[in-house]
Amino acid sequence: MPESWLASVPGVREHEPLEPHSWYGIGGRARYFLELADDATLPALAARLNTDRQPYLVIGAATNTLFAAPELPGLTVKLVTRRLSIAEETVSVSAGYLMPKLAAETAKAGQAGLEFGAGVPGTVGGSVFGNAGAFGGEVKDRLRSVDAIDERGQRRTVSAAECRFGYRDSVFKAEHDRWVILSATFATNREPPAQVRARMLEVQKHRRATQPIEQRSLGSTFKNPPGDSAGRLIDAAGLKGMRIGGAQISPKHANFIVNLDGASADDVLALMAEMRNRVFERFGIELEPEVRVIGRTPSG
Repeated sequence: MPESWLASVPGVREHEPLEPHSWYGIGGRARYFLELADDATLPALAARLNTDRQPYLVIGAATNTLFAAPELPGLTVKLVTRRLSIAEETVSVSAGYLMPKLAAETAKAGQAGLEFGAGVPGTVGGSVFGNAGAFGGEVKDRLRSVDAIDERGQRRTVSAAECRFGYRDSVFKAEHDRWVILSATFATNREPPAQVRARMLEVQKHRRATQPIEQRSLGSTFKNPPGDSAGRLIDAAGLKGMRIGGAQISPKHANFIVNLDGASADDVLALMAEMRNRVFERFGIELEPEVRVIGRTPSG
């Protein structure tokens, strides 16, 4: 088998169940799986994967990723890197660092600007990839640069302008999907820690009040169309609370699909198709998925 060398990579596991690595609690298996707390070996690994044209997927907390294939081919890499460096007006942080923890640590240090991260449950890498945001703040607002690996395994520093951020979009998502994000540097400004923490707590309070955080979900299922809200459209289409199998459109927020009881990827995809179809039939608006579906293309 051409990918057999993957079995000899230190730390690789074969046929790894993905459910424990999914925020959603849904997933098949990864043919080869590698969890990395140190990304030093990634450049050489990425170069060989690309040279051999092996499929690979890099994940963090998988907070907006639906694993929809029985088994993912090639190599799945989970980054759990935890580097954080706080300077006077910048913060450098590794891709595997969780955004809520980043918000908490910068608030404690009196570094303002990343409070919105308290409302983004994913990692820094995934947040840069999709220009994540919450309650008025986005990654693009504070990002200075990104360190990444290109297809040849070469390290690149990408400026904020070169990231070409859009609404839940970036150059990594649109063009460089085989690059691997290693770390990001954000601009911050000094403020009394109590003030920064107060704003961070407001973000957390708002999230608890408006989102079903007590249940497993992948966050917003669809992007908001220009000038409107996907949640409002889905609610107006009469779908709030609809259930298929173990998955349900949240009664609290119609743009969230929660895993009530052993939901399968098929359950979630069927609800997504129903949401898209009903909104299009009633309003003529085609919703675009914000959830990243791996292994299958959403229908509808």
